[in-house]
Amino acid sequence: MLERLGLGPRLAIIGICAALAVTGVGGWALRLQFHATLWRSVEQRLDDSAQRLAVRLHAGPDGTPWEERPPSTSPFNQIFSGWYWQLGDGDGELHSRSLWDGQLHLPQRESLGGSSQLHRLQGPRGEPLVGLERPVRVGARELRLHLYGPATETDRELARLDQLLLLTQAVLVAVLTLTTLLQVQIGLKPLRRLRAALARVHDGTAERVGRDFGPDLDPLARAMDQVLERNARVVARARAHAGDLSHALKKPLALLASELRDHDGGVVPAMTVRAQVATMDGLIERYLARAGSGGGERRRIDVRERLEDLLAAMRRLHAGRDLHWQLLAPRALHCSAEQTDLEEMLGNLLDNAGKWARSRVEIQARADTDGLVVHIDDDGDGLANAQIAAAMRRGRRFDESVEGSGLGLAIVRDLAETYGGRLELGRSRLGGLSARLVLPP
Repeated sequence: MLERLGLGPRLAIIGICAALAVTGVGGWALRLQFHATLWRSVEQRLDDSAQRLAVRLHAGPDGTPWEERPPSTSPFNQIFSGWYWQLGDGDGELHSRSLWDGQLHLPQRESLGGSSQLHRLQGPRGEPLVGLERPVRVGARELRLHLYGPATETDRELARLDQLLLLTQAVLVAVLTLTTLLQVQIGLKPLRRLRAALARVHDGTAERVGRDFGPDLDPLARAMDQVLERNARVVARARAHAGDLSHALKKPLALLASELRDHDGGVVPAMTVRAQVATMDGLIERYLARAGSGGGERRRIDVRERLEDLLAAMRRLHAGRDLHWQLLAPRALHCSAEQTDLEEMLGNLLDNAGKWARSRVEIQARADTDGLVVHIDDDGDGLANAQIAAAMRRGRRFDESVEGSGLGLAIVRDLAETYGGRLELGRSRLGGLSARLVLPP
């Protein structure tokens, strides 16, 4: 049933139930303690009276017990005063003057229970009594002294105490309930603000969730913003790839148009058509695969293993150029990404270095505080500072004699930014271009 309620009502119900349980158990324990304390006080008073009475009890020559004259103010002298004592169990032994000609019906007494030695009993006039039993020695005889006093005032005091405890408990429950409701109201305020921020993002009035939701919710808000930023990068990248695909299709379409012009409206050779159609089909498949990259499942990837596989492919691709490829990377080097994305980034950088290098390409990979850092250096002609800034623009090429679309570095940059990383270009110590790819951990 609680699962159907919101977080606020659930917290309120749990808090109120806890308050009821604590106050209920605590109130009952306090009541028992107060009652026990009050009954101990009554028992102490009765015990003191029994001890004073035992001092005044004596045995006659024949062993019959008798009492010294008690003080005139003693309640045991006043008839039916509510204070009574009796020796023995009603077999005609001595009793207080207050009983007059009656006696205590001791078989009807009931124990108070617990650790108390007190008993309840109805007096000669039906009034409630409370008393105790003590052994006393009168002469050579061992007798039982039963001494009782009025229980009415004690019962009234206990009833007043119970009412006070009940009222206190009710007030405490009310205060705890209000405190719980106030705590839930104030405690969930950051969550309501976070929900309002998400609603603004959903409505399009805000692009980010933001922060200042408190130390507990700020990490969640940052994680949400990271997801939103990543999704925005994926969407922007998908749009860019649509533009890349349009750009890449221009060449085969232009070739087909040229063939049509050359044949003056006649039949274009089937081989030419099939070749350009295959080229366009390959481009479409390639860019459709790229468009979804960066938005799928991330896995822990062995970077050294991926680099070795890519280098094997590069050696075959650039076999006619007799390049020396050198890899410096530790064995235990990993990153979290989609494997196809990592291969796309590293493959484009390695292919670009292989196209422009004269004889040597060096690859260094390591992990540091920024995450995964991969350096790829070649000994080609390199780029001037102005060219470096333009190199990552889509379709920008500096040598039309070298095969390519001019999209490789731009694709690497877009993919790296999708993961929150970056691509940096500079002058290599080998004389050519240095590409530094950084991917966060």
